[in-house]
Amino acid sequence: MKRYALLVLAVGLLVAADAPKDDEANNELKKLEGTWLVISGEDNGKKLSDETLKNARLTFEGEKHTVKAGDTTYKGTHKLDPTKQPKAIDIMDTEGPFKNKTVLGIYALDGDEFKLCYAAPGKDRPKDFSGKEGTGNYYHVWKREKK
Repeated sequence: MKRYALLVLAVGLLVAADAPKDDEANNELKKLEGTWLVISGEDNGKKLSDETLKNARLTFEGEKHTVKAGDTTYKGTHKLDPTKQPKAIDIMDTEGPFKNKTVLGIYALDGDEFKLCYAAPGKDRPKDFSGKEGTGNYYHVWKREKK
């Protein structure tokens, strides 16, 4: 009985320890809600085209996202961990070129500006915000769409 009580206490403490992390993630998700327009970006050393800059849209709805860039649409879910430094995001696409793959990234949210840097599927999470050649990373800066 004593072992069982200790096990229940240990599990309870672990669940309670995750609660603040979950609250922070939910707050971040709420801040991301809405549509974002890409304003700059670099994918492994290649600047985003003018066409992409003009037309790309990212929409967040809770833990779901949709990215439209030209004829390509990415849809999926994401999980945030704002307790990491830099803040971490795991992206799981259900549609698009990365379908059924998880990509690891980092993000920064400052008011109406959202910076996102992520690695190709199967690669390590970026350490900093860079899409320079040789990194294999995608780095995009988004601004909240004004209604």
